[in-house]
Amino acid sequence: MSARRRSDPEDLRGPSLRLTAQFTSLVLVILAVVGVIVYAIVSNSITESFERELVAATQIDSGQDAAAGTFVTIVDGRTGGQVITPSGMPAGLLDTAALQAVAAGGADQRSERTVDGRTYSLLTTSTTGDRNHDRVVQVALDQHEGAEELGRLAAALLLGGAIAVVLAFAASYLMARRAMRPLADALALQRRFVADASHELRTPLTLLSTRAQMLKRRARDDLPDDVTASIDEVVTDANALTDILDDLLIAADPRSAADQEPVDLVAVADRAVALLADDAAARGIALTRPDGSASAMVSGSPAALLRVVIALSTNALDHARTTVGVTVEITASRALLTVTDDGPGFDPGIAATAFERFASGRRDRVARSGAPEPASVDDNGTRHYGLGLALVSEITRRHGGTVTIDQSRSGGAVVCSFPLTPRDAPAPSDPS
Repeated sequence: MSARRRSDPEDLRGPSLRLTAQFTSLVLVILAVVGVIVYAIVSNSITESFERELVAATQIDSGQDAAAGTFVTIVDGRTGGQVITPSGMPAGLLDTAALQAVAAGGADQRSERTVDGRTYSLLTTSTTGDRNHDRVVQVALDQHEGAEELGRLAAALLLGGAIAVVLAFAASYLMARRAMRPLADALALQRRFVADASHELRTPLTLLSTRAQMLKRRARDDLPDDVTASIDEVVTDANALTDILDDLLIAADPRSAADQEPVDLVAVADRAVALLADDAAARGIALTRPDGSASAMVSGSPAALLRVVIALSTNALDHARTTVGVTVEITASRALLTVTDDGPGFDPGIAATAFERFASGRRDRVARSGAPEPASVDDNGTRHYGLGLALVSEITRRHGGTVTIDQSRSGGAVVCSFPLTPRDAPAPSDPS
């Protein structure tokens, strides 16, 4: 229950709000599209209704018979061109020029006029039955009722859309929290496990380092040089493991963030090679650092970058025949860390999944079914779980870099690319 309470405010709120915002935005877009379609259909329907009313009003024999809001002016040529206007017609609404033009044999004319704040659609025509320009009719139809109807529709759509968005936000937030609660609980358990494991491991590591230092101080003159050097290496390894535990804690808890600092990737590679030198020698493999850049400054965590080099080098040692090489070079504004071995290399069929958890990218780690095995045992009896390259991918991504498999080289080759710090990025060449 404590894990659940602890996960509610921190683990669920942020992701739930992001999912809610995305779902609500989708609902808003759908409502907007539907609203535009409905508004367009109703507006087109009103326009067609106006058109029918205009045409129907031209058949009226007397302007006094027109419906409210419709004004029919008639010019009857059989009575000497007398202009008959309906009573109550607003001043300035009559389009005399259109009447004269149509009466002179011109085509029908349509126009709009605004009088006293109201907009009218006008149709002037002489096509009335079998008459031949002897009767000209001008119909003025008030658009106010149609505009009000469209306004009411727009208000209803906006109000309904706002209510729907609020309901969608509330419902999606509740559903998102409910759906993500098991994930948050699992994450809380993971964090607690990593914290407990880190605490339990840090104590014996501290004791190991302290005892090694005490042994070195008490018996420095009585021990051979190689034993003293081994004690120093034990102290160095214990300190490196302590740094790795701290980095694991940061990686397991997204609320924490490691302080970014300039790190020399060349120095990190040298340290990793030194830490793995005895292991490589025991396997009969030459672990080398071919010449590359003198330094390559990147921004990140020294412990995390050390984990990258160690994981790649260990993976290469597991598959190499005789040689493993670790190189750091600078290309453009990137630092390239390349780890190569003379082993069988990566199978092109599974190279794309090599950086997934519990997947192995080598040919000798594939089951008969073709699926990566969750764990495998090498010739030395060491069990492998396919996590090394996955951790490399995660750490590289946290540092703004990329990791790829170089299939152009013989054997195995993995290339990590990291952005250089701005002051160490090569200056652009002068085009002149």
